[in-house]
Amino acid sequence: MVLAIDTNVLISAALGDGPCRHAFEEAQKRGQIVRSEDTFLELLYTLEKPRLQKYLNPDDKVDFLANFLLLSKSIVISERIHACRDPRDNMFLELIISSKADALITGDGDLLALDPFKGIPILTVSRFLNEFIIFV
Repeated sequence: MVLAIDTNVLISAALGDGPCRHAFEEAQKRGQIVRSEDTFLELLYTLEKPRLQKYLNPDDKVDFLANFLLLSKSIVISERIHACRDPRDNMFLELIISSKADALITGDGDLLALDPFKGIPILTVSRFLNEFIIFV
C-alpha cells in the first residue's frame, strides 16, 4: 500500500499520541509512505514555525524528521496539477498521482472536497483507520 500523508496530519503525529500519530504509525507498518521534495520542505518549514516550538522540543523534532526520512520514499513529481481550491495543496495531488498512491491521508477540507481524485481516495484520519486498518 502506497500512502501520502498531508502536512497537517504529520504535524499532529509529531505533537502527540492521538489518532494522527496512530494513523502515521499504522501507515509505516502497513505500507510505503511517500514524499516529494515540496511536501518534505513544507513539513520542515512548518515544524520550525514559532507557534509550534512550545509543543515540540528540538530533539523530538529531529527524531521525527529523521524517522520520517528513513521510512518514507522520495518521489520525483512527473505531472504538475492545478486542481485544488488552495494552490498550495496541489503538491499533494501531484504526489499521489506521481507515486500511484493508494490513498492520501489529510484533514484539509480543500483536498477532502476532491475525494476521490483520479480514482485515488482522499481520506480523513478516521476514515483511513476505519477502512484501511481496522478491517485489513
